[in-house]
Amino acid sequence: MYKFVTFEVIGDQRLHCESCENRVTRLLRGMEGVSKVCAQASNQRIEVLFDNVVLDDAAIAERLSAAGYQTRANSSAADSGN
Repeated sequence: MYKFVTFEVIGDQRLHCESCENRVTRLLRGMEGVSKVCAQASNQRIEVLFDNVVLDDAAIAERLSAAGYQTRANSSAADSGN
């Protein structure tokens, strides 16, 4: 089952530019179970589609935190046909 989570960047370190977006995308795409990532500096959101059998929200949040991004998550189930 795939799950869709939107992380809002809320800490001092922000997404400032396309380079920040690409860094976060590469960071999360390297995690097993992550299918899609869309980081957006314009609204400080990071959208992630992942297999929740392999991975959970907390592990993604931990990876973001280790990179310096404090986040708040909103999640929902997604169609497993992706």
